[in-house]
Amino acid sequence: MPSVIEKILEAFNSYGPLSPGDVAQKLDIPRYKVLATIQCLNEFGLLEALYSRGSYKIYQTTIIGKKVLEKIKEKEPLKDLFESIVLGDINDSNLKTPA
Repeated sequence: MPSVIEKILEAFNSYGPLSPGDVAQKLDIPRYKVLATIQCLNEFGLLEALYSRGSYKIYQTTIIGKKVLEKIKEKEPLKDLFESIVLGDINDSNLKTPA
């Protein structure tokens, strides 16, 4: 069973730019849940605001969001994906010598 994150990313991938209200309507998920999830996905860089006027926003998937959706579809746990990204950055920064 797909997670809410997967469903929302898939909606943006399939339909293109959407407002949170559009997503809630298309997926039949409560608006508050969609808003909270989109806000988190935006903070993580998986979605970006394409248009904003007051509280009305239209979002689209970022390149990172599309890659994450691919990994989710491959059944790779998000924890492993984010862990490899974070630990990779930490290890890369440890290898750099100060100038």
